[in-house]
Amino acid sequence: MRKQRYILPSLLPSQPDGLKLKPSPASAACGVAPLPAIADTEALAFEQRTSPDTGSLMPALARALEKFKKLVGSVGGTLELRSAYRPQSYQAHLQAVWFKWILELRNNRELGCEALRAQVGEEFRRHHLLIAQKPVTSSDHTRGLAFDATVSVPCMTRLKRRRISLDRLALLVGIWRPDILHDPVHFKLAIGRTRRRT
Repeated sequence: MRKQRYILPSLLPSQPDGLKLKPSPASAACGVAPLPAIADTEALAFEQRTSPDTGSLMPALARALEKFKKLVGSVGGTLELRSAYRPQSYQAHLQAVWFKWILELRNNRELGCEALRAQVGEEFRRHHLLIAQKPVTSSDHTRGLAFDATVSVPCMTRLKRRRISLDRLALLVGIWRPDILHDPVHFKLAIGRTRRRT
């Protein structure tokens, strides 16, 4: 028969009064659910892309984008294409990322949410989402009528000896920025808008 050993309470390491042990990060749970997994194969393919899909743009917009690139380059500017066509299922993923970041994690300082906060924050930045611009359900991108690009042209840009703005350059090729203030990178086909000549 084995003898049982007893440890006297006085021999246990003592804890100073007022000191409370903090739970380890592994034991702290995050009250925010993770991002939903992408189940749609087309959306999953888009998530793994390294460049925007210009091949699925409407032909008129694809032509306008090529003309715009050349025109911007001819005046000494630069154009970095961020996004073009995207399927509806991928648009839904962008919405999920935006809502998760803005409404649940951006200002969340829960101990257990640190890893999820970092993951979703990285997704938000990688997709070039804007805090002030929630991805809409029905988008010009899903219809192949828009692209997002960071465009820079030198101050005092001239075309045929006349000063010209970035938005005038865009109109020359048949595109425009419908919401410069909230979404300055969004260009769409100027359907029904008259082109101005310079």
